[in-house]
Amino acid sequence: MNVRYILLFFVLIFSLNGFGQISAPADFFEATEYSDSDYVFVFCTDNANGGSLIADDSTGLGAYDFEWYKFNETTNNFTDILAGFTINTDSTSSAISNLATGGYKAVLTNADTTQEYVAWIYINDSLSVEIIIIDPADCDLLQIKADPYYTTNISFETLFSYYDTTNSESIILMNKIDSYEWTHDNSEYDGFRSYNGPYTSTAELPTENTIFSVMVTDRFGCQTEDNIDYTAIETKADFSWTSIDYKTEETNSGSSDTELSGPAPLLVRFANESLNGQNYTWFFGDTLWNNDIDTIKTDDFLLEPEHTYYYTVADSGKTYIMRLFSESEYGCRDSIFFNINVEPSVIEFPNVFTPNNDGINDEFVLIDYKSIRSFKITIFNRVGQVVHEFEGDVRDWEGWKGKVRDGNREASAGNYFFVVEVTGWDNVDYNNKNLGKISNTQATGAEGDQGASSNSGGSMFGVIRLFR
Repeated sequence: MNVRYILLFFVLIFSLNGFGQISAPADFFEATEYSDSDYVFVFCTDNANGGSLIADDSTGLGAYDFEWYKFNETTNNFTDILAGFTINTDSTSSAISNLATGGYKAVLTNADTTQEYVAWIYINDSLSVEIIIIDPADCDLLQIKADPYYTTNISFETLFSYYDTTNSESIILMNKIDSYEWTHDNSEYDGFRSYNGPYTSTAELPTENTIFSVMVTDRFGCQTEDNIDYTAIETKADFSWTSIDYKTEETNSGSSDTELSGPAPLLVRFANESLNGQNYTWFFGDTLWNNDIDTIKTDDFLLEPEHTYYYTVADSGKTYIMRLFSESEYGCRDSIFFNINVEPSVIEFPNVFTPNNDGINDEFVLIDYKSIRSFKITIFNRVGQVVHEFEGDVRDWEGWKGKVRDGNREASAGNYFFVVEVTGWDNVDYNNKNLGKISNTQATGAEGDQGASSNSGGSMFGVIRLFR
């Protein structure tokens, strides 16, 4: 026999024993359980007729006629003749499309041989998921479930079965879920964790409406997704503050994540910055002053309450714990705490001033003072005549400019004595011995003379040297 015909005969026998091919532009394929040469092709599409197949002549020689058949589950055989397929110009392959889920056979015939190839198509349009929020009114925990759900990497049955062509035994195609990918559209929300599973949860609820999404991917690479609009029920308490200086009207604004310190009386204005709240309780932590105005309950988000902190404690100062409570319309609550430190009472005098109008040290003014409740100062010359006096709020004292009785006549150079009566917002009457912060030169005259001291009341004595 001619070698050429021997090789051709071998190719025909090789192909007729199951090594021919049906291919498909499918998303997934695998061999059937009954034969390594028959395949199941999976198409990830919602189009019920979205499948297609290509049958190839295993000899590559062409000149074959092609016929396509669909598996009939009633006759349990490939008896339904199909039309609408195409054949390429050299008759080596044929393509057919618009195929639904089921079994298909391609039959290739010529005068001498017949080739038959079987393939199965599964249109995977049954994979579905729906997001469910388990308890939308839970203020402590947000739990989200994909329903219907499948446990990751555990097989489950599809709605499709194919048949063993040798004994007509039905074989169910199995599937499994490879991954769950959870996402959301809230760029400000970082308390959500994406778990590869049908459940996800978080104890930190978003304070803004959020769209949660899940993408499910099965072993075929098919995907399905769902979104759900979550209405925020949680509130986040927050505020900003402004410390007001009554005299200069300057303000010092800050946020609630810092502490505020200042002398008494410390006036603070608060602005509500809470998210998703409906009812608010402002608690200033200052029951020492007035219980009636220490707490404000309101539903007015725009309310900017003001509170003045008066009292302090000698040497150490006093810390007030201010709180804002916010409650959402769904009953969820949140609070924030803020420390307000009222500084201890302090007063400090210089021992020299030079009222020569050079713009430097022209006035006898306090070096420092904090949390002073009442203040009175009287300044005398060496013969006991009063040259200056003031009584009132220490913050209003502009100092002594070196004029006798604040008139036009200048006081002469030399030593002057002053008596100060001071009571702090700690309710302590200060004198030379108990004033917490006093310079060494304050208790001693400019020329080294020992200054007088007093144990009684709130009087203190000092000496000031005037140079011209």
